[in-house]
Amino acid sequence: MKKLFIILSLAVFTGNFAIAQSSKTDETIYAQVDVQPEFTGGIKEMYGYIGKSLRYPKQAVEANITGKVFAKMVIEKDGSVQDVTILKGIGFGCDEEVQRILKAMPKWTAGKIGGKNVRTSFTMPIMFALENGKKGK
Repeated sequence: MKKLFIILSLAVFTGNFAIAQSSKTDETIYAQVDVQPEFTGGIKEMYGYIGKSLRYPKQAVEANITGKVFAKMVIEKDGSVQDVTILKGIGFGCDEEVQRILKAMPKWTAGKIGGKNVRTSFTMPIMFALENGKKGK
């Protein structure tokens, strides 16, 4: 009986300790911040990265699919991109391609509240458009 009490006591103590520790770190994801996160080098560099990295999926080209994919991601305190999700997709491999390039992005400058880096939610539309209305073969 004493062994059981000691094990239960340790479990309760460990659980309270874990809760106390997690409350000290702010893992909140903010939608509005004092300073928005920014791709390193600015928006022009971001569009350059997307332009170089994005591959139009063959099945989307063949089906003549165009449109915008809306993706949401979390810019972490260290500027890394995490938790990429598609809010509105167009299918035909385009949604997966957006996830691929966003997950591979280099680090951003983190969002800030009161001068402190915070986790920030960021939504981005990425356009798929065929050049001169060309259709896939």
